[in-house]
Amino acid sequence: MLDLAAVRKVAADAVRILRPDAPAAARLLDRLIADAETITAQETTAPFWRREPGRVEASWGRVLNSARVSLAARDRRRQTFASRWEALRPEVAAEVERARAESEEAGVGRREFAAAQRATLKWELAERYASEGQLERALVEAEQARTFSAVVHTSFTDLHSRFRDAKNLKLWRRMVEETVRLSRDERVTAFVVDKLDRKLYVYSNGKRAGVYAAELGAKGLRRKMHSGDQATPEGRYRVVQVRGPGRTKFYKALLLDYPNAEDRARYAWGRRTGQVPQRAGIGSLIEIHGDGGQGRDWTDGCVALSNRDMDRVFAQARVGTPVTIVGTF
Repeated sequence: MLDLAAVRKVAADAVRILRPDAPAAARLLDRLIADAETITAQETTAPFWRREPGRVEASWGRVLNSARVSLAARDRRRQTFASRWEALRPEVAAEVERARAESEEAGVGRREFAAAQRATLKWELAERYASEGQLERALVEAEQARTFSAVVHTSFTDLHSRFRDAKNLKLWRRMVEETVRLSRDERVTAFVVDKLDRKLYVYSNGKRAGVYAAELGAKGLRRKMHSGDQATPEGRYRVVQVRGPGRTKFYKALLLDYPNAEDRARYAWGRRTGQVPQRAGIGSLIEIHGDGGQGRDWTDGCVALSNRDMDRVFAQARVGTPVTIVGTF
């Protein structure tokens, strides 16, 4: 004897379970239930000689079979999503964290910063959906977080490729060697700035006499092309002014003779090739100055030291002191 109440409950529970994850299967089951209810009503009200034995049982059997098959398929899909989520979760979490860090690198632009923010938002949504058991939606958001993270990483990799270029490394090392030799031969103090490592090195009579943490322009790792690009220049310069308190807004400062001849040639080439905006000048007022120690690259192209370190560097500087700024060495 068919326990119709129990069958109806099983069918209703199956529809409820299927609707969020398998709406098409839920709709099919709804139709089968409606058909079974119609058949049940027909058989119940028909005269006994017109009834078809087993017709009601068969209709509800189709409901139960469909529910069983659909729930099994749902469970398999959920298991697949769970396995994919467990595999994907640590990878995407690491990629999003890397994107956050790389988006703060000097030279990475607004587009990449926005992409890192979108990656973070998508990842937060993915984790929320996963905690609610909505693994399919979690996977969609996680893949989008991965896509936005890749935008940041691609830009970061492109930005850093010049620091691995053998030609650049050879040039920068030669520049540093020549500066150290000058310090030794002329028995003077010279400064060398390594942009990638964010370090200012002091050489006295050709020997290293100090190393200080440095902060760059907000886009300091890029080659400086023009005013307003927030890039820290690369080249061989000299101190042209020693500015004590009251002569600079940055505690103390050493003004460099930027732009030099190479900077002017690069600027002219940038104008010809369209890499420099028409209204942009070449820029000036590049300094080594205080008010650093912020733990980030923030200047308009200058090199910033903490005030304590600036005191030490300032005490060794004179007009004419050589300053060499390189990508890295």
